[in-house]
Amino acid sequence: MSGNRVEVTSADIARIAGVRPTAVSNWRRRHEDFPQPVGGTERSPRFDLTEVEAWLRREGKTPEIPPAQRLWQALGSAGDAMPLDDALGMAGTLLLHLHEHPGTTVPSTASGCGRLMQAADQTLALARGARAGVTALLAHTPEREFGPRQIQLLRAAAEAADADGPAAAFEELCTRYLSGGPRAGFNPTPPTLASLMVALTGPPHGTLLDPACGSGTIMLAAAEAGFPRLHGQEQNPSLSRLAALRLAFRAALSGGTTVVYDVHAEDFLRDPAYPRRASAVVGNPPFADRAWGYEDLVDSPVWEYGVPPRSESELAWAQQALAHALPGAPVVLLMPPAAAVRPSGRRIRAALLRRGALRAVISLPPGFAAHYALPLQIWVLRRPETSARPLGERASTDHLLVVDASEVAEPLPVVTEIWSDYQAAPDSFAPRPGVARTVPLIELLHDADVTPRRHLPRAEPGRMTQEALVAARSAFEAASSALATRMPPLLLRPELSTDEQPTAQTVALGDLIKSGAIVHHRPGPLGGSDEAPSEPGEVRYLLVRDIISGRPASGIGPTPEEPLLYPLIRAGDILLPMLAREVVARVASGEDIGAYAGSGVHHLRVTDPELVDPWYLAGFLSSAEGGRQAASTTGTLSTGTRVDPRRVRIPLPPIDQQRAYGHAFRSIAEFTTAVRAVHDLGIGLARDLAETVAADLHASLADSQPLARR
Repeated sequence: MSGNRVEVTSADIARIAGVRPTAVSNWRRRHEDFPQPVGGTERSPRFDLTEVEAWLRREGKTPEIPPAQRLWQALGSAGDAMPLDDALGMAGTLLLHLHEHPGTTVPSTASGCGRLMQAADQTLALARGARAGVTALLAHTPEREFGPRQIQLLRAAAEAADADGPAAAFEELCTRYLSGGPRAGFNPTPPTLASLMVALTGPPHGTLLDPACGSGTIMLAAAEAGFPRLHGQEQNPSLSRLAALRLAFRAALSGGTTVVYDVHAEDFLRDPAYPRRASAVVGNPPFADRAWGYEDLVDSPVWEYGVPPRSESELAWAQQALAHALPGAPVVLLMPPAAAVRPSGRRIRAALLRRGALRAVISLPPGFAAHYALPLQIWVLRRPETSARPLGERASTDHLLVVDASEVAEPLPVVTEIWSDYQAAPDSFAPRPGVARTVPLIELLHDADVTPRRHLPRAEPGRMTQEALVAARSAFEAASSALATRMPPLLLRPELSTDEQPTAQTVALGDLIKSGAIVHHRPGPLGGSDEAPSEPGEVRYLLVRDIISGRPASGIGPTPEEPLLYPLIRAGDILLPMLAREVVARVASGEDIGAYAGSGVHHLRVTDPELVDPWYLAGFLSSAEGGRQAASTTGTLSTGTRVDPRRVRIPLPPIDQQRAYGHAFRSIAEFTTAVRAVHDLGIGLARDLAETVAADLHASLADSQPLARR
């Protein structure tokens, strides 16, 4: 990058023009007047943005891009020169300043932009309802550099503000960032979940504290619920700025009573910034954090219920949150399911139960919390009263409410209703079979396992209601009827013109891995590859048996300690067993996303989708020819042998032809899934019918026994 020139890649040009990167490559070959590279490398050239935009206009290839979309593109471009969350904070701060000071223009020089952003920071610090913590967090802002990409971002923000209004432009930017933009180490709390957690605190009053406020979603939900004062703390300064910006925009747009808010950029465990106790504490703290400060805090007076082991960061957060709550005040935290059962945390959980601090554990549906495929839990705690209880008065918390909403499609009204009924009459709460009950502490203190499903009575085996049987039969009939629509055509060869007939070089998969076009992860040893881990944990694993049977991930285990070596499965990843009788390559989709590859599973990820289509690759690997090449020479697939996909030589026709054949392979895979679904529903219905008949027979024989004796 030279002077004020903005350099862009082919991918950037494709985004601007609304085309695929291959189209940009074609333009470079076919048009002699296409701008020449001004930087980068031969394989990854960079072009002058001004020259590119002029060429696109001449050729009529520039679509009408809305200002909000241009702002999003500018944010992505600025993210190449600075952290993306810092770029978002810069754009959001300017938009707030433009909201408060309409008509402000963006200078064309770096020094002018520096002065403008200093004024914008002052606007954020002086926003309605903001307190000293917001001013203090501005000191954490890294020293800004205003190069071409940053200036371009500020100008795009000003254009979006002119077109849509500063508040609408900021809301659109935040929505994109929180829902689909690239983020590092940050899992935003979904608004629905935030509203549910705030509702569990009861009538709003006093100060609500969010000790890990992230982007401020829980604080916004608390403001909407009616809390007059909000206090947030977030270790990441960029996210704490984003939280302050969202609250500042809400205050600027609301015509009612001003909500007082404060946001600090410090570590809540090591350096809590809120000096007083709060009327309610609600938070979504980080999970499985081994660097939470065990060495620094081992002698902290906060550990009233026991010093948390290094592996129990969640219980450290729970105790620190309780320490910052007023006597009798609620504490609502999002927790991983492992925190309810891990042996290392048993002593602290038992202490929380005995003291009456843990009041309820609620299991949520998988996926209800964004980016988490497991059924996370909400823990509802309460700081015990400091005053002594009158002699002879029975403790009001001699039980724990457990709620299993993991199979409830809309948990918000269900959980809210259950909690309301429980609050109205905790000693006479009527259990809901399979969903909720109060568990006496005497049943819990042995191992202090507070997993809700463990303590909910199961339905009597063999006895299904007529309604349940009708529902099971209807599900089977519906799946059977839909099967015909999923049947692929008998001739799946794509329609290709004469000049498009497949002609391709053959490339070894191992060479594609060496070039970086495909990343190969091979986690764990083969031993026990098709068995779920014996120790409970907080993440899902896709096992060998899941791949072979075509069913969802069934393994549960601890989070890998090296996430770079063992990454989460993404959509489009290819997974196949290392030991099998036949090669089955599975393309990740649906419930696979967010799990980890189990031991004995090859994990392939295509990094260049313009070179290799994942469905085409999976289809070839699953074919007889692909399986023959992948099989080890020391065995045969019929008896079971090691599978090494790196040995396979794959024909690589042009990407459009690959996608055409990949579509055919995908239709076969979807048909296979549908067939399995019909099979499973049919077998399940037959089993339920047989069990119901057997149960009726048993009941009939039991009724006849007294007559036989007479």
